[in-house]
Amino acid sequence: MEEKARYDRDFKGVWIPREIWLSEHLSLVEKALFVEIQSLDNERGCYASNAHFAKFFGVSIRQIIRYIASLKQHGFVIVQVRNKNERTIRTAGKYRRVSDAEIRSLRQQGSDLVRKMTAFKSSRG
Repeated sequence: MEEKARYDRDFKGVWIPREIWLSEHLSLVEKALFVEIQSLDNERGCYASNAHFAKFFGVSIRQIIRYIASLKQHGFVIVQVRNKNERTIRTAGKYRRVSDAEIRSLRQQGSDLVRKMTAFKSSRG
């Protein structure tokens, strides 16, 4: 089994947000790494290893460590480490992944609002 297939991917193509693409603080590889992290950021977060990213981008693990630190420093990702060796990376701010539960909740709120507005309109004549 190919290593890339190991990770759940929400991949629809490559789209780099404007602020990241135009950032003078990020290298081209950092911009592409952000997109790769974003595509792997599922309900549980992105669990891909530095070795995975290094192989994927054809750079050293040391470079990946620097790139992730830069993305974190600039506020584009959040890195959480548990048990000294379980790392999760999530996209941050307006780029963060919206969970399925949040989407369901928003849809329910929208339906409730439509129902209330329809009832209000009916009561007014």
